[in-house]
Amino acid sequence: MERGTRTEIPFSNHWVYEDGALTCDGVPLRDVADAHGTPTFVYSGSCIDHAYDRLVAAVPQPCLVAYAIKANSNLHLLRRLAARGCGADIVSGGELRRCLQAGMDPAKIVFSGVGKTDRELALALEAGIRAVHVESAPEIDALEAIAAERGVRAPMTLRVNPDVDPDTHPYIATGLHETKFGLELDAARALLPRVVASPHLRLEGVACHIGSQLGGPDPMRDATEILARFAVECVEAGAELRCIDAGGGWPIRYGDEDAEHAPWPDFGAAIAEGLEAGGAAKLGLELIVEPGRALVGDAGGLLTRVIFIKEQADKRFVIVDGAMTELIRPALYDAYHAIMHVREPGDAAHRPADVVGPVCETGDFFAIDRAVPHLERGDLVLLRGAGAYGMSMASNYNSRPKAAEILVDGGEARVIRRRQTVEDLWRDEL
Repeated sequence: MERGTRTEIPFSNHWVYEDGALTCDGVPLRDVADAHGTPTFVYSGSCIDHAYDRLVAAVPQPCLVAYAIKANSNLHLLRRLAARGCGADIVSGGELRRCLQAGMDPAKIVFSGVGKTDRELALALEAGIRAVHVESAPEIDALEAIAAERGVRAPMTLRVNPDVDPDTHPYIATGLHETKFGLELDAARALLPRVVASPHLRLEGVACHIGSQLGGPDPMRDATEILARFAVECVEAGAELRCIDAGGGWPIRYGDEDAEHAPWPDFGAAIAEGLEAGGAAKLGLELIVEPGRALVGDAGGLLTRVIFIKEQADKRFVIVDGAMTELIRPALYDAYHAIMHVREPGDAAHRPADVVGPVCETGDFFAIDRAVPHLERGDLVLLRGAGAYGMSMASNYNSRPKAAEILVDGGEARVIRRRQTVEDLWRDEL
């Protein structure tokens, strides 16, 4: 079947038709649209809770789940995860401030990223975070100098690049040598004596991250084994390691897969096998994993309304009020998001259409030649799997105010981010 013509809708206990109307945990989405307008992000709180609990149950213990907050950094979601014991994986000073504002324990925060500024490194040390994931020799220079200036030992991990193919989209592959991420093993080995000997650095652990939306557990096993062998080398060199960070990449189903993803316990087992094969299981280290979309992806949907139906050049265009400004993944990655009519379509025939937004770009689309239910002007549709990398990658292109965010919890829908006004767009311009 051609990718564009797929009509699969991933199963969910949270996005369900009741009495012919699509609901989120029992709340009719039409009521959400009537009360808050469109386009609007809607999140299921219980879906996030269940995803976190499932992932914790799938990984070897002891384990710190450090949520990759780049997936969705809304303060309400961060507070919800923190209340369940979750930590955070951050990549900027702004994300650090968000975590602290949400009440996250700094000792559960790890700081990744290849381009941390001196100010960001200083903020991390002042906050008392768990560790800085160092990704280059110049970053070690900067961190050591900042720690020396403050008279402290900076907690750090060496993030290595294991050169493992994650079997995913090239834009979200992060563990191959040609990417900008991490240190090649030989480079990390060369830096190890200096790090261990430094009075201003404390080597907490080793880390890697090979990519997002992994195609299967084997790459995670292979990368963890390589990482585990390096952890043993670090201990033999005199490092007092506390942790080993196997990264993230846990997949969710979007609806275009040829086969089901391996269940999450298979990924947890792959990590355990890698630790054992690499000799690190005997070291008694705490495991860290960094899931992002796995915790929030399927918990969110983008609710949008049909503006026009346009027939042109033997094509049918469904033009909705959502756009690449709300959900850029289709334009950026050719990503698939299942589309659900808010009114249950029943046995109605599906027709091929391009589902597009109003932004002035040909790349502003959600589906190309997709078989979708019969839609008319004013109908509502939900784009599934939009809880991750939707709002966090949103923009104001074409001077479009950012969407509202709604959390459904306990049978109630409440605003957790108000819709921007047009006046907000120029409020900071001088």
